[in-house]
Amino acid sequence: MTSKWIIKSGIAALALSLSLASQAMPTTQVTFAKGSYCGSFTGNLQQGRLFKLFLGANQELVIQTDAVVQSVRDSKGRILPDQGYYNYSYVTRNKGQHTVRMIGSGYSSVEFCVY
Repeated sequence: MTSKWIIKSGIAALALSLSLASQAMPTTQVTFAKGSYCGSFTGNLQQGRLFKLFLGANQELVIQTDAVVQSVRDSKGRILPDQGYYNYSYVTRNKGQHTVRMIGSGYSSVEFCVY
């Protein structure tokens, strides 16, 4: 009986720490000006940041930045592969909210363009 309680307590503590870790990263919704294909961000990426973009299916997302793109996830949670050479480039598979996880060494600038 005691070992079950210890296991349940450990699982609960792990779930709590994971939820706190995901809450700690700031999130920014990227919007595009009317008629524009690009949106941008300038700010501190030292602690990491999640960017959310609403994208259509079969679009190319190009990210130009001096920071590091850790991952891009589509609206179904799948990680998209980087297909760029000089820039970060991703092709969307489906329509919906996409998430870009980035980190930098301090203040960085990011430009998101969708074609």
